[in-house]
Amino acid sequence: MNISLGKILDKMQQELQSAKSEASEQKVRERLMAIRTLCDLVLDEAPTEVRRVESMPVQPLPQSVQPIQTMQPTTIQNTAKLEEDDANGDSLFDF
Repeated sequence: MNISLGKILDKMQQELQSAKSEASEQKVRERLMAIRTLCDLVLDEAPTEVRRVESMPVQPLPQSVQPIQTMQPTTIQNTAKLEEDDANGDSLFDF
């Protein structure tokens, strides 16, 4: 039985999508093992089969990119000094 490389790649993509949606770590591992088995199947084939992969168009997987928001530091300026009867100086450590 000869299975086309395109069908194997489609099955790998389906397994990957299923692995992303699984809640259980055990189920994710099972999906990854299936992907590994499919990879081994392709890599164990003759080199002519692998060359067909290079000529196949590749569809990029959709990726969600969230912009990074940077927070600007805010400075608090307190110009009024507190006058305490038992304070020795301007430092927090002066008792």
